[in-house]
Amino acid sequence: MLVLAMLLSISMSASAEPDAQATTVVVVRHAEKADDSDDPPLSEVGKVRAEALVEVLAHSPPDAIYASQYRRTQDTVAPAAARFGLELRIDPVERPIEDWARRFADQLIAAHPGGTVLIAGHSNTVPALVAKLCACEVAPLPDHVYDRVYILRSSPTGAMRLITARYGEASLQLPDP
Repeated sequence: MLVLAMLLSISMSASAEPDAQATTVVVVRHAEKADDSDDPPLSEVGKVRAEALVEVLAHSPPDAIYASQYRRTQDTVAPAAARFGLELRIDPVERPIEDWARRFADQLIAAHPGGTVLIAGHSNTVPALVAKLCACEVAPLPDHVYDRVYILRSSPTGAMRLITARYGEASLQLPDP
């Protein structure tokens, strides 16, 4: 956990010429859900992971927090919103996902220049959004993976650099198949 917090701090401060207008976007998939119903709450393991996310952000708190219209994404970032005194913003996911990702990525960059934004999404929306933000390829996110965190930081040219890491207790993490 400490390593990830250090990565986030380094990504936010590392550049030859610090850019006060650099934007940082932290994207996670919702934590583990309690069941496979339409709009489930988080499981007990998912609640622990949501609390772990607060620790990841402790030294680089967000200025804004977004989630989809679904309870599991909102529950994932609710502890961070409470800890940092922020109102949770809901951006409903719409289909086609690629169109939603393009619109939302543009909205984020325009609305939060120089800020730090936390977003909780889903296994199908996270890779699409990250890919739009970094203009790079992002591997699909398997349904069983909940521990990825994507940290994007704008460069002086406006391009977004990407760091992919894991967060949460080792006991929560499942090996990739």
